[in-house]
Amino acid sequence: MFRAARVSALISLFSVSLPAAAAAAPVQASPTASAQVVLVRPLTLVRTADMDFALLGVTTGGTATIDPVTGAMSVTGGLIHLGGTPSPARYSGAASKQTVVNIKVPKAPVLIRRVGGTETLSVSNFTLDGQDKKILAQQQSFTFAVGAQIAVPAGTVEGLYTGQIDVTVQYP
Repeated sequence: MFRAARVSALISLFSVSLPAAAAAAPVQASPTASAQVVLVRPLTLVRTADMDFALLGVTTGGTATIDPVTGAMSVTGGLIHLGGTPSPARYSGAASKQTVVNIKVPKAPVLIRRVGGTETLSVSNFTLDGQDKKILAQQQSFTFAVGAQIAVPAGTVEGLYTGQIDVTVQYP
């Protein structure tokens, strides 16, 4: 899924005055921590990050391309990167035995749709951060990233555009 959301945080600071005796009293702390894990079976693929073209401004139309190796985004034409952190989609997987995995990304453009509307944008030119074939040892994990290019024509209706891309890993 693609996302282009901006999160703002409002931080309030409070000043508290304590009497000297209360401030000097010993304080006992028992901080707690939480733990979590996601368990997957070998030969499973997990998306660890969505592709994000961040926040783009459009004047005359153009393209934005995310490099899967560096995570950097370049823009052309009348597109302006207004903020946010662009990111390629990231995946993790594992093999239970020595094997070869083949990673498949879309060859044809994928349409993403404006939330609350019918307008679409085309995402294409999907690329990997390495080879599409990985040779894995027994019990070995692997990661990879997928970059792409989005075309934004002049006059595109503003809004959040989202969609899904299908990435497949074949374990022969």
